[in-house]
Order: sequence, then C-alpha cells, then structure tokens
Amino acid sequence: MDKEDQALLWLTLCRGLSYSARQALILAQRGAVGARLFLQCQGHPGPPFDLMERALQSQWMTRHHPLYPADLKNLGEPPDILYYAGDPARWAKVPTSVTIVGTRKSSSSGRQLAARFAHCLAQAGVSVISGFARGIDSSAHRSSLNTDAPPMAVLACGLDYCYPAENHQLFREIAQQGLILSEYPPGQPPLPHQFPERNRLLAALASAVLLIEAPARSGALLTVEHALNLGKTIFVVPGPVDHPNYQGNFRVLKEGAALVTTPRDLLEQLPGHSVQAGDCGDGPAHAEVWAERWGMQLVATMVLLSERERSGAMRRDPHGRFGWALATG
Repeated sequence: MDKEDQALLWLTLCRGLSYSARQALILAQRGAVGARLFLQCQGHPGPPFDLMERALQSQWMTRHHPLYPADLKNLGEPPDILYYAGDPARWAKVPTSVTIVGTRKSSSSGRQLAARFAHCLAQAGVSVISGFARGIDSSAHRSSLNTDAPPMAVLACGLDYCYPAENHQLFREIAQQGLILSEYPPGQPPLPHQFPERNRLLAALASAVLLIEAPARSGALLTVEHALNLGKTIFVVPGPVDHPNYQGNFRVLKEGAALVTTPRDLLEQLPGHSVQAGDCGDGPAHAEVWAERWGMQLVATMVLLSERERSGAMRRDPHGRFGWALATG
C-alpha cells in the first residue's frame, strides 16, 4: 500500500467532504497526500481513528488499481475506493456480464424466471450481477452459483453488514466463487439513499441489464435508467398485462427495450457474446441430457436438479424429465 492510496482512503472517510470537494482538493494539492496534509494543517479532524483502522484492515482498492473495474470509470462520480470480498482477478477475466434486477416484493413466477435466466446465462459463461436484495436479486444470485462464470453482488452498505440478514450463506458462497463489492466503508448500515447510489454501479458494471419484474415505482427502474444513460442494452421479460408487478416492464418495453422470453433470446442479442451450440438448451430433459448441456458430472447434475426442484425453479414431469418451471419449449 503506498502513501497516495492510504491518503485517498483517509479522504474518503472524512465526514462532510463531498465527492466534488475531495476531487477539487486533490487537484489543487497535486495528489491525495497533499490534500490530506492541507486538511490536517487546517485543523480538520479527519475520520475517526477506529473507522480508519477498520478500513485499512479490509480488502479495498482505489480506482487507480489495475483490477478496478474499468466500466465504473465511465460514471460521473466513480467510487474512489471499492471494498471487496472475493477475487477481483477472477472477475476481471469475465468477457461479458448481465445485471439482473427486479422488485424485492416479487411473485413466485418472477423468482422462477430470475432463476432460469441466471442459471442459463452463467452456464453459458456470462457473469450474473445483482444487488443482493430479497426477491429477484437473491433468486438470480443463488441460481448463478456453481458455474464457471463468477457471480457478483454489489451492496448498498458496508461489507460487514449482511443485508438482508437471511443471506449470510449466500454472501459466503458468492465471495468464495466470485466477487462482492461496495463503495461504503465498514460499519456503514444500509441507509435508504444508498440503494439508488448502488444502482448506478449495477448499471455500469454489466454488458447489459435484464429487467425481470418491476412495478411502476421500483428501484430496479433506476438501474435501467442509469444503464440507458451509459448506452447499455436493456432486456425485458414480459409479464401479465394486468399484474401490477409488471407495469414497469411494459413502460420500459414501450421506450424501446428488447423483449426476451428465453435465455437464448438474450444471448443471441448480448453484446460481446457468441452463442454456442450448447447454450441454453433448456427444454425438459432427463438428468443425463442436463449433465451434457451443463458440462457436469451426472451425480453433481442430479444434486443441482434436485435443488432447483425443491426451490420451485424446476419441475419434474411424469416421465422423469426436468424442465424449468416457466419453460416455453
């Protein structure tokens, strides 16, 4: 850790110092070290000692770090510091990614759709990103695990907060297999204004955004808006026209988003992805066929299929064939 990085961390933890004020100060003082010395000479107390210590003991990177996600630099106010759990080097190798978003108060059909799309995308080598919330986010995260595509979660709080609390095991699994990011330091609770701030990162990090289920007023629509401003492709799953949870979906579709009904629809239009012969073969089939589709051993495939069946994401027909609960073919 060099002095410039440590000084930048110190500056981000100073209370009352806005992003624009920090950048202006760094520019005026020719670097973070100079900015820190200037504030200290002016009698600024700096961050609380215990907060600085906890931050230093965390895993973090500045936006000058080679593993800092390059797409975040396209934001108007990219985070100066990212805290993380997991392996940023592994995630840096991902060629394409999709952020899956939707309402916390999701329907069972919406959660099944999120599970189906997330698992098929991850099996096709596309990293799935989401915001770790209840509902659509959690369904997408769980179904993207145990593939070759590392998952990513972006939190609206410090990494020492697991919010929602029931996702402790999911947090551990994502950290083991992929990456968890936050721009908030240790000890920062999930305050309401931080969720919209987090959504801009969800939009910037991905190659495209997939909207599963969103009512007319939904934080997921803020992610879509950020993505549109960044020139990202937006995919939308249609839903029942009279269901309140899909009114946001129809609004986004009217504004020109791409309608998709299957994961293969999405993959065929996903920037940077070449569809392979085995991608998203997701019609009902016996376990042996799923093992071949997914490139897994039969025993591991049967375990995964059973887990999907118990969660309601998949169903087994009278002939013993497994299919997605909402599969269309």
